[in-house]
Amino acid sequence: MKKITAIIAVLLLGAAVLKAQSKQQIENLTAYTKVWGFLKYYHPSAAKGQPDWDAEYIKNVPAINKIAERGAFDKFITEWYNSLPKAKLSGEVTRLQGDSVIKVFDEKDIARFGIPKVLQKSLEELYLYHLPDSSKYINDFDGRYKYDHVFHNEDPMAAPLYPDEAHRLLALARFWNIVNYFYPHKKTNAPGWDEVLVEFIPKFKEARNADEYREAFLQLTTRIHDSHSWFLQKEWNAAHGDFLNMPFDTYYAEGKFLIGYSKYDSLMRAADLKVGDEIVAINGLPVLERVKQIAPHTTGTNASSYYREIGRNLFRIDSNKTVRITLDRNGQRLEKQLKLYTYGELFQYRVKHRPKIATDMGHGVWYVRFCEIGDVRTLKKMYTDIANAKTVILEMRDYPSFQIVQAMWPGLVAKRLPAEVNYNAILGFPGTFKANISEIPATPDTLGLPLYKGKLVVLVNEQTQSLAESVAAELRMRPNTIIIGRQTAGTTGNMVRVDIPGGIEGSYTAVKVLGINGSFEEGNGVKLDKEVKLSLKNIRSVPDYLLEKAYQESL
Repeated sequence: MKKITAIIAVLLLGAAVLKAQSKQQIENLTAYTKVWGFLKYYHPSAAKGQPDWDAEYIKNVPAINKIAERGAFDKFITEWYNSLPKAKLSGEVTRLQGDSVIKVFDEKDIARFGIPKVLQKSLEELYLYHLPDSSKYINDFDGRYKYDHVFHNEDPMAAPLYPDEAHRLLALARFWNIVNYFYPHKKTNAPGWDEVLVEFIPKFKEARNADEYREAFLQLTTRIHDSHSWFLQKEWNAAHGDFLNMPFDTYYAEGKFLIGYSKYDSLMRAADLKVGDEIVAINGLPVLERVKQIAPHTTGTNASSYYREIGRNLFRIDSNKTVRITLDRNGQRLEKQLKLYTYGELFQYRVKHRPKIATDMGHGVWYVRFCEIGDVRTLKKMYTDIANAKTVILEMRDYPSFQIVQAMWPGLVAKRLPAEVNYNAILGFPGTFKANISEIPATPDTLGLPLYKGKLVVLVNEQTQSLAESVAAELRMRPNTIIIGRQTAGTTGNMVRVDIPGGIEGSYTAVKVLGINGSFEEGNGVKLDKEVKLSLKNIRSVPDYLLEKAYQESL
């Protein structure tokens, strides 16, 4: 008995030692990843890729994995830093300050790196007395155009699809540091970002195959609450039906998911689907259980865009283009085998079933499907149609054409005024953003558009995102204009993609946008003049309750 007890004690002691070593290993890799990222953007040699900074990260991972004690790691990382060429520093503090500057990183973050005090002091000096120089990894100029956002020059490392451990950790280090220095909403939309490494290093280390690696990275992208945070990996997206869609929007109201507005009337009739049908189950799985499955893979800047994405993903299970759903229609249970459509198929449907762009609803009220306009000839005809309208309801619950948006302004405003403040990344000081209000150049009226001066009612909801939000926010400054609907996605500002080992792309919003006079704010979305809340009753009352309310507002 004593022998068995002794064996158990030895095993427990061994397990405790291994757990302690594993904890120390994660702490070491966390500190190393933070220092590596800081030097990538603030050490002049590392920033130029001298030595190759990806190769440097990969080279050191096996050595760090073998370090079991904190003292040995402190010695390792200090010697590694000292092996770099000595950086030339300014004679005075160079960091940018002022009311027009926001920072998502400063010297206080260095104090949380978990490194020796002497090394911490060296990195703080490197930050405070930094001399901006060129970088191999970041730019905002492609030889022809200067952009209002950073773009990242990273080695895609597209193969192999299942990278080794060091390359998987590099993927985590690359994305984590890009968000750490270049995501303007980090403090609000990436809560606990400093602790994310501790959680995700084990996930990336222990990923046993390509799917587990992709799953880990997908979950990482959801840690930034940003509807511009996408996960793109060709094989994964195809296997999980990520580009398949139902021919309707999904509404979330009173804790239930419902069939919502649709632009595909004949598809809805053929499948006997009605606005307001409650979605009860998918392939026999209760809808709330399905939500639990997809929640770890889903993000959104606010609750409205989050549930919009949940609604889309309910039906995206695998590569099969059919799904069995259970509906509740006024107490009656219906089982239906439904087809899912690619974006291309839905686009071709709209090409063949083009709706009228401008519809006379009566009593001087016209409804304009603005996001369906694809060419300037159609745009010009639309302005001719609405010339004598008392009120125009402008549909912005979709994504408009950028070219059409650029051409439309002379027909709606006599003179465009700055509508937003943009906070753009300062490449010389990563982690710093500076406010910029650009004067809007006069839009040449090459189409000879008549100026519409009547009342404008702009329809918005959770489908209104990015460019659509910018348009709605600017129109809010127009006289005799109101914004009506539900909270928008709260996501505008240019989106930037990042190459990640294994054929993956991640993305994030790279520019912070604030609407002048509170017309837009990240997260909150476009400021509403009249909010229309969804309920089971009003969704089921008419095919498009929001349009009905806008019409009543227009009379």
